[in-house]
Amino acid sequence: MLLEATRHGLRASFATQALEWPELRWLLRDPQSGPGHVHMVLRLGYGPPGTPTPRRPLREVLAVTD
Repeated sequence: MLLEATRHGLRASFATQALEWPELRWLLRDPQSGPGHVHMVLRLGYGPPGTPTPRRPLREVLAVTD
């Protein structure tokens, strides 16, 4: 999902800090789905590009054998 969002020019971030409080987990759940717990909130939107993550060269992580 994150790659698809990126492909469409969206930015994504995870918001899990608020879920550390049981009271907030309860407020964020879907009341129609019953007494479950929210495990993660994913925030999607448009924004400025972030700093690229450093990547190792492909030859260091992929071995092609005959």
